[in-house]
Amino acid sequence: MTVSTPDSLWRHADFRRLWAAESVSQLGTQVSLIALPLMAIIALHATPFQVGLLTAVEFLPFLLVGLPAGAWVDRMRRRPVLIAADLGRAAALLILPAAYLLDLLQLWMLFPVVFLVGVLT
Repeated sequence: MTVSTPDSLWRHADFRRLWAAESVSQLGTQVSLIALPLMAIIALHATPFQVGLLTAVEFLPFLLVGLPAGAWVDRMRRRPVLIAADLGRAAALLILPAAYLLDLLQLWMLFPVVFLVGVLT
């Protein structure tokens, strides 16, 4: 099936908006998976143990919050939940460059931010 067929999803504006938004969200997620440990290593001189702990904290919400949150969110409208979660993750992640620019960034600040990002993911 090509893009120009009448029954193609690309002809639907809602699908194109969803695809674009999800692509941007996934790109940001993948960049942050790389950027956060690199920030800890380069800017904060974190040890290998600290970087490992940061990575563990980043994925801890999937174990602690994943199932209950999934069951709760399934009862809600998906679009507002997706938008709120993406905006919340962006706001949480913007704290780190702001703290760096103000010369306030410390290693302990990364842990609650990555935990919150994991919860909102």
